[in-house]
Amino acid sequence: MEKISRRTFFKRTAAVGAGALLTVYADGSYRITLAQEQVAYRLRILHTNDHHARIEPVSGREGPIHGGVSRRKTMIDRIRAETTLPLLLLDAGDIFQGTLYFNQYNGMADLEFYNAMSYDVAAIGNHEYDSGQSALASFIQAASFPVLSANTVVDASSPLAGLIKSNVIIERDGEKIGIFGLTTETTAVLSNPGPGVTFTPALEAAREQVAALQAAGASKIIALTHVGVNIDRRLAQEVAGISLIVGGHSHTPMGPMLSEPSASSPYPEVITAPDGKPVIVIQAWEWGRWLGDVTLAFNAEGRVIDVQGPPLEVLPNIEPDQGFENRIAVLREPLDQLRSTPVGEAAVALDGERANVRTQETNLGSLIADAMLDKATPDGAQLAIMNGGGIRTSIPVGPITVGQVLEVLPFGNTLARVDLTGAQVKAALENGVSQVETRAGRFPQVAGMRFSFDPTAAADNRVASITVASEDDLTPIDPNATYRVVTNSFLLSGGDGYSVFQQGANQLDLGFILADVVQEYIAAQSPVSATTDGRISQGAAAAAPAPVTAPAPTPVSLPATGSSFHPLWLLAALGAGAISSGAALRRRVRERFAEPVPAPAGEREDRELVGIGEERR
Repeated sequence: MEKISRRTFFKRTAAVGAGALLTVYADGSYRITLAQEQVAYRLRILHTNDHHARIEPVSGREGPIHGGVSRRKTMIDRIRAETTLPLLLLDAGDIFQGTLYFNQYNGMADLEFYNAMSYDVAAIGNHEYDSGQSALASFIQAASFPVLSANTVVDASSPLAGLIKSNVIIERDGEKIGIFGLTTETTAVLSNPGPGVTFTPALEAAREQVAALQAAGASKIIALTHVGVNIDRRLAQEVAGISLIVGGHSHTPMGPMLSEPSASSPYPEVITAPDGKPVIVIQAWEWGRWLGDVTLAFNAEGRVIDVQGPPLEVLPNIEPDQGFENRIAVLREPLDQLRSTPVGEAAVALDGERANVRTQETNLGSLIADAMLDKATPDGAQLAIMNGGGIRTSIPVGPITVGQVLEVLPFGNTLARVDLTGAQVKAALENGVSQVETRAGRFPQVAGMRFSFDPTAAADNRVASITVASEDDLTPIDPNATYRVVTNSFLLSGGDGYSVFQQGANQLDLGFILADVVQEYIAAQSPVSATTDGRISQGAAAAAPAPVTAPAPTPVSLPATGSSFHPLWLLAALGAGAISSGAALRRRVRERFAEPVPAPAGEREDRELVGIGEERR
């Protein structure tokens, strides 16, 4: 921990149950003392997760907000130069997918930077399969670090055969540190792993890996997981022998990443394992916005007895690594050409906010569904269903380019159609709203119909009413009639839980790339002035047309950029009362990594809190 002067130093200490003590320092750092024992070994962990091809910083209306691999590199290099402790740099998966860099380079541009930052280990996320097995195989073969997933089973005929490791043992200062990886079991429906790759239950794989690593002499075991924070908590509670869980997949902001203190998501979480030992659970939100940073102290038996932090925000005033910046400029050239090709114009902001397209009708979701239905009408399509998780960002007012459409729809899916009975259409919608409370990507954006649902009802009985277009009117759906539904190729194959599509008749991939279909529709409709019209509502019956919901002014939700550090979440999570906050975490990071400059103008006005622990594609 860096030294600070007596004038600026103060600390507050509180008992937090079971003999543990929480100490919060004036610079925003903290220390959790779990046991008053002799320290035998200390280990510092830096970590990221859900990078999603965010090579450049996350930006808002005023420019960069935070993140970017160039500034991440600066922070990592300086931490490595400062610390005398053994250190590991880990990533918990989903390096692939999310920007035009992935569309252009299939993950290899991201790998170039990850290799240069000298990551020690990475887990495999579900999006690592978005371009199939061969693309992931090329990534692993070129990686300078092991890529792990202990619950992935690969056939000998697969391009991935022999490439995916279950675990690795890394020696630091004479200590053996065992690390194993886990990938969400839902990858088969969230991505495109293809034949020859299957996923076993994560908890069973974890038990096997702990036993194997202990037998190999590792007394300190890290689970590097891409299964979501809720599964991480179960892992901590049900599998003995793990010291630390570094997670991803749920894009969970923890501790100071949140704008308000939250007992439900501290950084770190301390959970008691079946053997009575503490397990530390951490995650670093998403997109390289923050660099997770935690230091663990162990006793002679390998039990965690002390935890120090906190995580560090990758601020825009941190000096970027110039070598990275030069390389990004080269990689960006073909993307800039693509981004600049005009398609049409938006007369209103088109709402693709993650929190909105996964819970309610939005004008962009309706526009995409309308475009799908319009394209497939000559094939007899009557209804359209698009998964909200396939819509990845918003489009602001003004010119619309090819690049923007590809960022909204980056997955390369094609249009597909299937004939379903009315009962099967209802089953599809029931699946779509079954996890709305967790903002799952399966939420349906629709065209050619209206439906209402009750989010408080049982997960298989939430759809209250469905009406379908009939000439110039709307009529209740007939459970026995047949309807031709246009969707995308991912959902037709059963993705996002839409297994009912695989039960339908006359399944056909129409071959039209969804992004191209939407581009054509925007060009024909420009200037686009899409609205919400009440096609999706909550309640016992379809509601009247709803007013247009204005999208958030930035394309992402930003829980805690620029807020002061609040240790309240630590105390609440550990069962103690609240104490006042320390000085701003932002100040600490600026002092360490950059010249002190004021925050960008308007930086705080674009922030909103997102849900905790939501499972996100």
